[in-house]
Amino acid sequence: MKYIFHICPSYLQTSLYHNLFVELESYNEKNIVYVPAVSAIRNVSYKTEYLNKSFSVFDRLLYQRKQNLIFYDICKKEYLSDIKLLHAHTLFSAGYAAYRISKKMKLKYIVAIRDTDVNIFFKRMTHLRNLGVKIMYNAEQVIFLSEAYKKTVLTKYVPKSKKTLIEEKSIVIPNGIDKYFLENRYYRKIEKQTDSIKILFVGEITRRKNVTETIKACMYLNSRGYKVSYTVVGEIKNTFIGWRLKRYPFIFYHPKCNKEQVLQYMRTADVFVMPSITETFGLVYAEAMSQGLPIIYTKGQGFDGHFKDGEIGFAVNCFDYKMIAQKILEIYSNYDSISERCTSYADRFDWKKIAFDYKEIYNRIVSNIKK
Repeated sequence: MKYIFHICPSYLQTSLYHNLFVELESYNEKNIVYVPAVSAIRNVSYKTEYLNKSFSVFDRLLYQRKQNLIFYDICKKEYLSDIKLLHAHTLFSAGYAAYRISKKMKLKYIVAIRDTDVNIFFKRMTHLRNLGVKIMYNAEQVIFLSEAYKKTVLTKYVPKSKKTLIEEKSIVIPNGIDKYFLENRYYRKIEKQTDSIKILFVGEITRRKNVTETIKACMYLNSRGYKVSYTVVGEIKNTFIGWRLKRYPFIFYHPKCNKEQVLQYMRTADVFVMPSITETFGLVYAEAMSQGLPIIYTKGQGFDGHFKDGEIGFAVNCFDYKMIAQKILEIYSNYDSISERCTSYADRFDWKKIAFDYKEIYNRIVSNIKK
């Protein structure tokens, strides 16, 4: 039995990887998932390995030291001869280990580019940029979560001498959403009017999610005679923003809740607005789409580029509340068509389809190896 070996640093922080691996298993693709984190127990249908050493603060600060721990731990695994392909789920935190193992074991690898790769490693850790380019250059396939991140990386960080080759092997595959939202898709039938506008946000309430700019947009619209309400659902991580949510009568705050309750909030809202300062993808955008909810998202960040502007909502400058307000009004000029497209296009984020795309990539690369 040959396996896909996944190096997945963020596996314990989100369920999205679990959903992908389960769907890969349904296509008879066997996986070993390596998580460079403290040992943990999880009930899974595939083999999961954990690095049997927790990282100290010292380890986390020194990139090379941490990467050496990961690399040498993987090299000890007895099953490496059963690996047919490596899949690194981040460029810097997982891709470097995949690159080194590929050189040592003559294995091929693919690598994904995520928010931390773009907005932390490439943007701030300038001494690691050449390494990131080298990892992409030697990969068989480079996966971006959005066209926006693909454009940013290729334009800002890849030298002209290597851009063509890396661009040729670069594709965009989004994350998927919980099948609950797709199984309960909602088509809106009532024509919307702009006299009463119900705005929704769902997520962690942090500075990065930029709730304050949406508050300004709501205030601006209300000052112009519109009746705007703003429902905010999620855990308050920033106390100052939490205080602001209680300050205005048009804001209705609800604590973090389960997906069944989230779905109900989405069905009673008119527009989903989340102008995040940075965003790796934003699953909640796609979840909102499944409920026929037009969306406002940030230009140049994770969700931007999956659809043409105006198809399912609009990309905005996250620091321009007047632009956010204007795009909310523009949605109402063609609300029914945009809403219908949202529900229909949500299929793009079905994990089963996404897993099939990955399986096709795996098969193509492995077939080329055999030749």
